[in-house]
Amino acid sequence: MISPTILLIHPPAVSSAYPCWDAAVVAGALKNSDLNVCRYDANLDFYRTHIFSKESINFYFNLIQKKKKSGQIASETYLTLKKMYETCEVGVDLDAFKGKKFYDPGYFILLKNKINACLCLASHADSHSSSLAASPRVGFVNGDFNPLILLCEQGLVKKMTRHDPGSVIFFISSPNQALAAQTMAGFIKLRYPGVLVIALTNIGSNLLNSRYFDQIFLNQGQNGLIQLADFFNQRGIKMNLQSILPDFGGIPLDDYLTPEPVVLVHPLFFKDSVRLSGFLEDQIRSRGAKGFIFAQSSFHPDAPDGKMDLACDLLENGGKFSATKIVRHLSHWFSRKQPHIYFSILLGMGDFPLEYENILSDLFSSGLRLIHWEGDIQKTRIPEKRLWEASKQGIWNHLSVNLFTGQDSSQYGDQNYGDRIKFIVNNPNIVHSFQDINQYTPQGADQGADQGADQRTIQSKVQTLIQEKFVRLTIPQKFVTYAKVQPLPGIPFWNLLDDPGYLLIYLSQFRRKSLGSLRADLTNQAVISLGSRMSFTYQSPKDLPPGVLDEICKMVEAGGSVDITHVRFNLERAYKIGYAMENGVIIGNSSLKHPRAAFIQRLKQMTGVDFTHFVERGYTSVRPEYRAMGVGAKLLEGLTKRAKDYRVFSIISEENLATQKIALRNNTKKILTYFSEKLDKQMGVWMPEEMIDWPIDKDKDRES
Repeated sequence: MISPTILLIHPPAVSSAYPCWDAAVVAGALKNSDLNVCRYDANLDFYRTHIFSKESINFYFNLIQKKKKSGQIASETYLTLKKMYETCEVGVDLDAFKGKKFYDPGYFILLKNKINACLCLASHADSHSSSLAASPRVGFVNGDFNPLILLCEQGLVKKMTRHDPGSVIFFISSPNQALAAQTMAGFIKLRYPGVLVIALTNIGSNLLNSRYFDQIFLNQGQNGLIQLADFFNQRGIKMNLQSILPDFGGIPLDDYLTPEPVVLVHPLFFKDSVRLSGFLEDQIRSRGAKGFIFAQSSFHPDAPDGKMDLACDLLENGGKFSATKIVRHLSHWFSRKQPHIYFSILLGMGDFPLEYENILSDLFSSGLRLIHWEGDIQKTRIPEKRLWEASKQGIWNHLSVNLFTGQDSSQYGDQNYGDRIKFIVNNPNIVHSFQDINQYTPQGADQGADQGADQRTIQSKVQTLIQEKFVRLTIPQKFVTYAKVQPLPGIPFWNLLDDPGYLLIYLSQFRRKSLGSLRADLTNQAVISLGSRMSFTYQSPKDLPPGVLDEICKMVEAGGSVDITHVRFNLERAYKIGYAMENGVIIGNSSLKHPRAAFIQRLKQMTGVDFTHFVERGYTSVRPEYRAMGVGAKLLEGLTKRAKDYRVFSIISEENLATQKIALRNNTKKILTYFSEKLDKQMGVWMPEEMIDWPIDKDKDRES
């Protein structure tokens, strides 16, 4: 007789911050069936027991020592691994993920260093001769090691022995789970041949080897759930697809590696806002949830038969209706005014609907701290206005798009595509974080390789599986506007918050600007807060320290707003140069330069004003990471005070509204406009208010 117990398995390696949504949906659908539903979050167990424990770390390092003796690991690599072992030999204290310490950036850097060390040790302990994807039997019979085998031998065996299931379902939402899922499925087939093994996957059956599964259902919209229900109905087991209430029971939220419980929820799964609101309130009341990650639905029981999931249809329309639908669906819950609850939402890259132009403030008040934007930037333009509006409200914008990884370099020839990449990587005050959706796809799409597959390729896949959450994006220098200047120390701190749950939790404690200003110095294991130790210097060109003028010239060129032909010539003869520094790096600069005689004459012809006794403020450049910190304003103020007998003016293009706003905030006014044939655009002449002491007809435009 087949056991009436079914085991729902969530395989590694994905986020350990929250439970699996799809498993909760299936558990809810089976709640009143004849099956006894049990759960095994193997992903969580993988990190808690088989990666971070003291016993596992010591076990891994013993294997590494054996490989060193046998010549499988080079001496230099071994010394690096030994240092890592010394960093984490006592394991990772799971209490480190709990409490206030988690929110200390300095402590978090130390924690991440330990986590990375554990992952590297586990990866290098893996045996080169263990062909996991090709043949699970190899690892079990020969005693070869990798962390997935250990997970099977200990965690999975314990669950199988305890529950004695007649069937198991693997929930696979990421390519990074494919290897673990089929390794565990192969283990079950070998040890428990009578058990029915099913996969419910979002990644496509071509990434799974079908010989390890009795059935593979593609989780594409409501069809995946219907096919699963039909499969069980044919075996006399009824699944309730009407009014499913996802069930997260069985695994306490406190077990997940976060200081506060966070739950992944798909709002569009629910039929109406009242039912959704009731579910969310129950998660808060009965399970202690403090945060919600609102995503697009995988299942939608109310969608018409034969159609893709409603959320997918909405996303294909640029995200416009998706945003509308999500906000409306959450409206009843918003009206309940839940105190101290925070959340993120997933939206398409299409423009936020016009009818919600003023709703971002209300959403922030309701707890919205993070918008996760997704889209194909080769086909869809970036909603710059909406990103800016969200940022002004204090909402963090994270973009998950197709950037560079895996792309043919020839595709960068598309001007719009290249410009969109540049916008993303060079505007950290608007696009606060980003990731390449291609970055984490495992090398080699066919996870079901033949038994003769190259063993080192399999080894590489295991290492990719373990380390994928900690790989930082490498940005091609051609897209970084300030690539030629001295780099800032460290990396943006958000790089360490590579889990959407961690990023959201940090944003519940840090304001958007505060978190965005943090950088992590991994070498010194220290936190750098941009803008906290800035110094401003004003000097004549001849008094500049060695190398400073070279760096300022590079800064001006990176700013991209002026013709660089005469930059060095003009700066060498400038009246005064001001520059700001922090952590030994120039972060902004400006100057009061003596206009060339030819330029003064041309200005007089165009405007009728003699600028002979003026100095021109120009060549202003502020690094993107320091914008909106007052660097430009401070430089302008300092230079103006030091102008002495000179009057100061600046030329600003009429189309450069951003610079004009900065000028207005710093008490400078436009005194006249003229048309420049050389630049083929309208230009404005601006002066500090206190220096304007004669009448000038500002409304009279002149042409050369």
